[in-house]
Amino acid sequence: MRTSHKEMRRKINAEVSKITDEELFSSAAFAAYLTDIAEAVTKRYKRKLRVETIYDTSENAMIACTNNRNILINTGNYISQSMPYRKLKAESILGLVGHEVGHMLFTNFRISETYFSELSYGRLYPQMELSEEEQESFTEVTDYFKAGTEAQKQAILKAAKLLLNILEDAYIEARICDRYTGRFATGIHLNNIRFTEMMPSVTEQLTNGCYRFSVFCNLLNQYCRSGDINNRDEYAGELLDLFYDVLPLVDDAIYDEDMKRRCYAVNRILLMVWAYIKEIAEKAEEKENTSEILQKLNKQIPQMAETPRLNGTPIAAGGSVDTQKYISGRAEIEEKLRKVTEQESGRIPWMKTDDFDEGAEGGVEQNLSYHGAGYSVAGDDISRILTAVAKEKVQEKLSLALTEEMQQEAEHIRLGNAHSGIKIIINRMQEIEESYIQQYQSVAPPLLAISKQIQKRLQRVFKDMSFTGKESALLMGRRIEPRLLMDRKGRFFSRNRLPSEKKSLAVAVLMDESGSMADQDRVTYARAAGIIIYDFCKAMDVPILIMGHTDDSNVQIYAYTDFDSMDKMDRYRLMDLSARYGNRDGAALRYVAERLLKQPEEKKLLLLVSDGQPAGTGGYLGSAAEADLREIKKEYTNKGILFVAAAIGDDKENIERIYGDAFLEISDLTKLPFLLVKKIEKELKG
Repeated sequence: MRTSHKEMRRKINAEVSKITDEELFSSAAFAAYLTDIAEAVTKRYKRKLRVETIYDTSENAMIACTNNRNILINTGNYISQSMPYRKLKAESILGLVGHEVGHMLFTNFRISETYFSELSYGRLYPQMELSEEEQESFTEVTDYFKAGTEAQKQAILKAAKLLLNILEDAYIEARICDRYTGRFATGIHLNNIRFTEMMPSVTEQLTNGCYRFSVFCNLLNQYCRSGDINNRDEYAGELLDLFYDVLPLVDDAIYDEDMKRRCYAVNRILLMVWAYIKEIAEKAEEKENTSEILQKLNKQIPQMAETPRLNGTPIAAGGSVDTQKYISGRAEIEEKLRKVTEQESGRIPWMKTDDFDEGAEGGVEQNLSYHGAGYSVAGDDISRILTAVAKEKVQEKLSLALTEEMQQEAEHIRLGNAHSGIKIIINRMQEIEESYIQQYQSVAPPLLAISKQIQKRLQRVFKDMSFTGKESALLMGRRIEPRLLMDRKGRFFSRNRLPSEKKSLAVAVLMDESGSMADQDRVTYARAAGIIIYDFCKAMDVPILIMGHTDDSNVQIYAYTDFDSMDKMDRYRLMDLSARYGNRDGAALRYVAERLLKQPEEKKLLLLVSDGQPAGTGGYLGSAAEADLREIKKEYTNKGILFVAAAIGDDKENIERIYGDAFLEISDLTKLPFLLVKKIEKELKG
């Protein structure tokens, strides 16, 4: 199976149009993109994080949360999915990441914990003087904490948490937008516009049975997020009056660096709206339990993200937010986004029509003032991620097709009498677990350094072989250089050297994965050798195939890398190389040799990595098995394949006896660069 890069691009472009929102936004590529952007902000403060994504469109599904190490984003949330275009959805999701990063950097969780701890004991934090009316309300609050039911206590604490979260959300978003303009600011404001637009009106909420406290919180939340409220039915009752009464407290608190100011504002607001909270507490006393109360409040008061409960100290924010800059910046982004979103509408319902209206005379005009739809921030990023996801899907399909091709090829190879009744089964991992990637990254660096040594040596060989020009001071030749006639050593000949092309080379490696490879870390040496050889060949643009083999009644071939592989995961597949069962070397050797023969390269090198004699099922061992291997080596040597039998372990004399002059001892990995390059250099110059 051969796929050119041009054909690969065509397949990727075709796949892009088929990718759904779920495939894109739940992909590893999109999560990595979000992580990169978030880390660009947090890494400077030595705060590592990872963004993970899920895609859940169910009712009441969570939107976003953080534990101060990981950020979890539900990319199928109702806010993001309500956006009309995929690029806007991506910006919305990025806004959620920015929101969680804001909590990680700017929320003082210690003050938050202190506030709720004190309130649970019926005390206000920070301490404050109360008016006579406020003191009366606070006395009722403390009575509930002293003698109320658990449901009542939890309802009051929940109300306070909702109020503080609304103010804290406004603060951290303002701080993020003030300090990190761009993608985060655009996404945050986009979400806030949509959040306000989708909020039911006050009358609708009351008609649907919402608590008055819930309606009040929704008004407050809209104002803190967008500077406006959704009052399309022009409600003018006491809820709106109370909302306007608390606004001075809100405006004074949401831009201040000191979280105690927001705790102070929540205390004041809590007492001002106590009558609404008391309604909930009284209902809890009558019939509702704790979970029912909390579920109703969560459903009636939608939040952009779950309230984090973490430990940590905020970074130095550098004073209060520049409110004028933040508000003007928000207005500018909102105006730009509204130009995009205000045009969306539902489909016109189908209706029966008789004829078209007659209009004025038509025509074509050129609009030289058009500058685009007004929104292109996410375009390049999403196109790049779509291409990455499409590439991954195409590579998965090509990998499956490659495995099927290998299996079909194995079924048509004549293995010979020594392997009568034996099947070859091809194994190739289609999905690479994260653990393999992490293992590779932990062991690869020193091995890649050895690969660099090989590359430098071979680059010199290539350079020497492709040298063109005039060579002088030679002892022999047809052309005499008069200026050199006085040379006492007789070096007065010269010649013109013609350019020579690099000799093309393909390399196949067959790894022994028999059980004995577990002894003395032999399989570890083999795995390390595979990593070195693969990296070297890829860097030098040499086609490379690496396979392992074992025998469990049938010959199991493990395809780690292949000449026709198009994905970038082959290096991680090598970490699966393991000690398994027996080894029927002859069948595996024939399969790999046949695959190598099909390569168009002029030179073909087959490297065998083994720890000793064959020992397969059905009596495949001893002198008969060795004779089979010698015959196979002779057959394919005559067909132009250079064999190198690399020995790992104490049984190298057995391998040398079988393969003769093809023997190479590599137990000392530090010798591998020199020994292997000498073999390749000899083959290229041959």
